[in-house]
Amino acid sequence: SSLSDTDSERRRRKKKDKHRSREEKRERKREKKDKKKKRHGTASGAQWGKFGIINDTDFYNKTQEFRTWLLEERKINPEAISKDQERKEFAVFVEDYNTATLPHEKYYHMEAYERRMTSLRAGEFVPPAEDSYDPEADLRAHSLRHKKAPAEHESYLSREELMELRKVQSERVEVGKRKLLGMEVKQNMGVRMDRTMFDD
Repeated sequence: SSLSDTDSERRRRKKKDKHRSREEKRERKREKKDKKKKRHGTASGAQWGKFGIINDTDFYNKTQEFRTWLLEERKINPEAISKDQERKEFAVFVEDYNTATLPHEKYYHMEAYERRMTSLRAGEFVPPAEDSYDPEADLRAHSLRHKKAPAEHESYLSREELMELRKVQSERVEVGKRKLLGMEVKQNMGVRMDRTMFDD
């Protein structure tokens, strides 16, 4: 009986130890996750999309920034890499862009950076670069990029003059048809007369 008691006690202790070790492991895992969240959460979580959010389809929109980043930061000649390698490098660039971890502001918007630098070199006052991200402005810019450019509605002619031109055009078509059929055509048909010629 004493042998069975010690066996049963041993088993109970083992179970308790196993149970404790599982709980300890879970607790350690939880602590690690919390540390990771604290480390990454505040730095990149708050910065996510600070300069906008791009994806793989924005390759041609961000080519200038990407190639500059590739050359200066990664020390890779963009002309000497394969399309596959270029795609992989752009994925890294996209990740850094979206988390706002690129090392310099010029990699986010090259043209704006160049304008700023040109103004500074010229001695003009340049307000500091905006530090906040405006999602509304980003949406407006995105929608404007996809809108059709409005056609010019400007005309030097009045509505009456335009109607007269249409009439002359249709007369010209009719003149062409009459000539093909061998019919007689009036001399002033399909001709637009300039009124200044008759003014005295």
